[in-house]
Amino acid sequence: MKLSFNWLNEFVDLSQITPSELANLLTMKTCEVEGLEEFMPHLEKIPVAHIDKLEKHPNADKLKICTVNTGKEIVQIVTGADNVEQGKKFPAALVGTKLPDGRQMAKAKLRGIDSFGMLCSGSELGITQLDFAPAKIDGLMPLPDDWKVGASLSEFFGKSDIVFEIDNKSITHRPDLWSHFGFAREIAALLNLSLKKNPEQANVKTVSPTRDLPKIEIEKDAAITYCGAEISGFKVMPSPLLRQMRLLSVGQKPINNIVDISNYILFEMGQPNHAFDRDKISGPVSVSFSKEKESLALLDGSTHTLPKDLVVIRDAGKPVALAGVMGGSGSETTTNTIRLFLESATFPRALIRNTVRQTGIRSDSSQRFEKAQDPQKAKAAIYRFAEILGEEQKGITLSTIAEVSSVDFTKTTKIHTTNTFINQKLGKIENRKESNTAILRRLGFGVDEKEDTLTVTPPSYRKWFDVTCAEDLVEEIGRFIGYKEITIEPALVRAETPRVKNPMRTLEHSLRSIATNRLNLNEVMSYAFHSKEDLNADEFFAKATEATKMQNAINEQMNFLRISPLPGLLRTIHSNYRGEKNVRIFEIEKIFLPSEDKNFACNEEYFFAIALTSTKSPEEAAHELTAIAAEILFHAGLMRHEQVFTNAPNPIFHPGISGSAGSKDKTVFRFGQIHPRLLGEYGIKERVYYADALLKRLLSIAPRESHYRAPFVYPAVDFDLTLVMPKQTEFAAVKAVIGPLQPLVRRDLDKTVVVAFDYVSTFTGGNLPEDKKALSVRTTWRNPTRTLTGEEIKKLQDGLIARMQKAGFSLR
Repeated sequence: MKLSFNWLNEFVDLSQITPSELANLLTMKTCEVEGLEEFMPHLEKIPVAHIDKLEKHPNADKLKICTVNTGKEIVQIVTGADNVEQGKKFPAALVGTKLPDGRQMAKAKLRGIDSFGMLCSGSELGITQLDFAPAKIDGLMPLPDDWKVGASLSEFFGKSDIVFEIDNKSITHRPDLWSHFGFAREIAALLNLSLKKNPEQANVKTVSPTRDLPKIEIEKDAAITYCGAEISGFKVMPSPLLRQMRLLSVGQKPINNIVDISNYILFEMGQPNHAFDRDKISGPVSVSFSKEKESLALLDGSTHTLPKDLVVIRDAGKPVALAGVMGGSGSETTTNTIRLFLESATFPRALIRNTVRQTGIRSDSSQRFEKAQDPQKAKAAIYRFAEILGEEQKGITLSTIAEVSSVDFTKTTKIHTTNTFINQKLGKIENRKESNTAILRRLGFGVDEKEDTLTVTPPSYRKWFDVTCAEDLVEEIGRFIGYKEITIEPALVRAETPRVKNPMRTLEHSLRSIATNRLNLNEVMSYAFHSKEDLNADEFFAKATEATKMQNAINEQMNFLRISPLPGLLRTIHSNYRGEKNVRIFEIEKIFLPSEDKNFACNEEYFFAIALTSTKSPEEAAHELTAIAAEILFHAGLMRHEQVFTNAPNPIFHPGISGSAGSKDKTVFRFGQIHPRLLGEYGIKERVYYADALLKRLLSIAPRESHYRAPFVYPAVDFDLTLVMPKQTEFAAVKAVIGPLQPLVRRDLDKTVVVAFDYVSTFTGGNLPEDKKALSVRTTWRNPTRTLTGEEIKKLQDGLIARMQKAGFSLR
């Protein structure tokens, strides 16, 4: 969201704080300010210039020499514009001026004649979006005759401004901050300043409407409150330039005075509103719900076939607006409009969120309603609209305001807490300057303090899904004081080893370690949401009909919780395969299976899943997948001689290239090559190899008892080796040269064995051929009964090198 510093200054005096200081204050105590940007600073340096004299260029037919009066001096400017005229006024960018496109004006010589600046067009000034006819001319921008020569353009278009870019995520929980006045109120509290004025307190005399206002109805709870009034006695025309520039500063294109005032109030007060042409509204006006496949044309030119139960505004039963999101086509104001039916309403945020999710339409209005707005602003916005229009045009008439509500929104729930509770939650704060009560009152809360007890009444603009409990008050006081003021103290807890380890968490961490460090796999995180097609792709763990459907899904097409890791990994491969031919990924997360306990919606089960693509032959790739499964089983505690691998058909795998792995009485892994039909559904043309297991099954094969083993008395011997090999060669192939490892060698056996063989690093480039890589590995030998001699170590190293060279790997 964009905030104008000048606009804020209309409500609170900011003369004693710079924009950068204000940005830092807001970031530390309210929300994140992502950046500051100057808005139209060049207009202050560009004067209204008069063309005193116009001559032909002696050396160029299309150029003219202008004698220009800038109010302070007479300068010579050469121009090629066709519409330059003697006696007329134009904007002049003099030497030293920087234009929005980055050009810096400097003295120039055009075909032998000196030029000290440039006469400007609306495009060069960056103001073609304004509803100002001279700015849209294809040529120089002529200025009105009554504009004073020498006056800065900023006197007519507005002073240069500083625009704050607010991170929307940091104010999602603060509906009151989605407006300039809301921020001004916050800043006034932080700086202990008084507000200059309150736009929510506009007071305009009303009269009975010339005709009866249409009857207003609310179906069920489609709206919290809906206000409507008639405004007449105006003319549709361009807005004053100052208002247009104010809107442009926050990213809103000006349209005409009626639409601009409506948008102005949205950005000023945070209250969306909509102006209908009164003569196109017959009534009654109702807030109701859409019917299945009902059609609605919107102001942006789009036409939508609506699903059932979206909130709409109806006129005589016909939908004329998508409530809280966008007005409809056909009832909007035009240059011929002479009467308005102005609506200002508040809708339940859940209903607007549902509309946005199902239609994909998001607007400035819906952004505010999705956060929940204060219903007490609805009527105030109509008064403010009439006040602004009345300042521009005399003779404006505002009817009495009709208001219908579905709930009593004036009630406020009080929050009961104590100073003791607040102070305990906050922690230690040195040299506090204000009490909890004083801080809350500055922030607009009503506080009744009796000894230690506080009874707090949130203001109307903070009670809607914002401040609702004692913990919220703690947060308010903490941010106001400043979190950096809270003394950091170590937690007073016993520093001792947990008596019981969490075996699932321990396994999860160890699997991540071995997958990344030893198996050269990359971890990914997939969405836990599935479509119907995803559910049907793999029903190994649960049937598609048993999947849990979400009531408020982020994406209507992905509205089920996943029952398999496979679809997410296939989507990841599809996204990455074009840039990497050998994708090696794994994921450790949860799937959501049907629960036998009716008190729970589903049963969450952790899984470990692997997906690979490979340029190797199918036999080699399948062998590598088998080796990975074996390594994981061994790591989980199942010795290699106890591992059982069998052929096992599965619908997701290619016939004849699938299997299962585990112990003789427990199946843990399923693995194989994914069926081409399934790969085609995800847009994958290459072979994919896949394996998965539930962590609880991996835990079930772990040894039930732990046995203490004393540390080895004699040291092991490490030997680092760097080998050159084809790029596609995997670590597992190098490890296979070593043969089986023996980390649990008997302590009384005088035998030297390999206890570990680890991957260290990979290097490519340099003086290596393009199709080669250098793989560094570390071999560890141990003899449990003695220290190895230098001669024995040399023999072991030479033997290892010889075996590697025999396998086709050369030394680097």
